[in-house]
Amino acid sequence: MKKADEMEMSVNFKATRLSWTIGLIFLLIWNIVGFIQTGEILTNAFVLMCLQCVVFFGSKLLFTKRLTDVKNNEE
Repeated sequence: MKKADEMEMSVNFKATRLSWTIGLIFLLIWNIVGFIQTGEILTNAFVLMCLQCVVFFGSKLLFTKRLTDVKNNEE
């Protein structure tokens, strides 16, 4: 199996980021419309939206920590 080059990694990153953003916007709109219609928060959509944000920011912190630790060890 070949490793991805920088251009392919960049394309994959942009596609993933766009997909995540569209999913989050869809869930946010779904929550707002559901709240307006019923007066209650839609539990499933709200939980999905929150979990998506937790996974994103948690993984961002983890990867940032790993990359900075590797760079600090090399110096």
